[in-house]
Amino acid sequence: MSEKPIKISELTDYIKQILEEHFFSVYVVGEISNYKFHSSGHHYFSLKDDKSQISCVIWRNTPIRLKLEDGMKVIVRGTLTVYPPQGKYQIECLEVVPEGRGELYITFEKLKEKLELNGYFDISRKRKIPTLPMKIGVATSPTGAAVQDIISTIQRRFPLAEIYFRPTLVQGENASNDIVKAIEQLNQYNLDIIIIGRGGGSIEDLWCFNMEIVANAIYNSKIPIISAVGHETDFTISDFVADLRAATPTAAAELVTPLTAFDLKNSLANLKAQMTFTISSTITAHQKNLENILASNFKRTIEQRIKIFEQKLDDSENQFTFLMDSKIKNFANKIEHYWLTLENLHPEKPFDKGFVLLQQNGKYLKPNKIPKLDKELNIIRKNDVIKTKVMTIINKILN
Repeated sequence: MSEKPIKISELTDYIKQILEEHFFSVYVVGEISNYKFHSSGHHYFSLKDDKSQISCVIWRNTPIRLKLEDGMKVIVRGTLTVYPPQGKYQIECLEVVPEGRGELYITFEKLKEKLELNGYFDISRKRKIPTLPMKIGVATSPTGAAVQDIISTIQRRFPLAEIYFRPTLVQGENASNDIVKAIEQLNQYNLDIIIIGRGGGSIEDLWCFNMEIVANAIYNSKIPIISAVGHETDFTISDFVADLRAATPTAAAELVTPLTAFDLKNSLANLKAQMTFTISSTITAHQKNLENILASNFKRTIEQRIKIFEQKLDDSENQFTFLMDSKIKNFANKIEHYWLTLENLHPEKPFDKGFVLLQQNGKYLKPNKIPKLDKELNIIRKNDVIKTKVMTIINKILN
């Protein structure tokens, strides 16, 4: 008892220093209890298991994507510190993820950090989206709603655009490799923009867009890429690497068609009106000048010259009107031609001509693929599917 006693605050500061030095970063799993979202914007709760519990705090400036509630099992990452006024230790949480998804989130954050350090997310390398893209590549599932939303939106807003659709796996074990192949194949065409993506889903469903090989394919693409993966709240690695991120597939289709056919039509109409007004104003001004000249002593001589000049003006106006009408008519014909071309390129158009698809063992048969004997064969037409069985194959040689 001969030692000099210290203050409680001094002891607390000492404990705080030891904890923060030795437990700079902790990674803890447990169940949330006594959760409270304070009016200050801070989150307070306890993290417990069947034997112990620890206080946790999330400061208002820390981004949390989860909606926290009591009974939720989570994994938190943060720093261990001491709250001096109450002399208790607590975790200052930097990240909260649902239990069971922790490994995916860690993998996601590690790859995100790596790519960010390598400059994959730099704004300076991102390319601008063309104002009037005429050739648009699309890589997504052929069966999901995303492809229908993208194509219908582009055709509605700007039917002059050509769509290069590459059916792509967007979920499952081989999806990431197929996405890479789709980007590489679409880069072989002289496209203006590429859209990759899919509809919403769990983090597991969207995981193929968090693979490093997909990030590399987007980064190395010669053509600008818009990433449209999931819903508005979903973020993937491809969103960060792409030249532009769209909240949904429909939003991506709207971003690649900033100018619609209606906008172009109005612009042409406004241009014609402006040119007509300019010509009319010029003619009026010349007419006033001519009237002033007619009042001079050279009236007779000048009147003759004026008539010739007026006739030339009339001829110029007629030529200009004819030229403008001709250009507008040609543009309208091109629009109609492109529209018919788009209709003929519709995936179901060959069905109208009597063509069919052959499918065996869940795979579509290419022209050079011979069906297997004694196996069921699906003959897919526009409105029905005929199931049959291959009995024999006769090779037909065309001369």
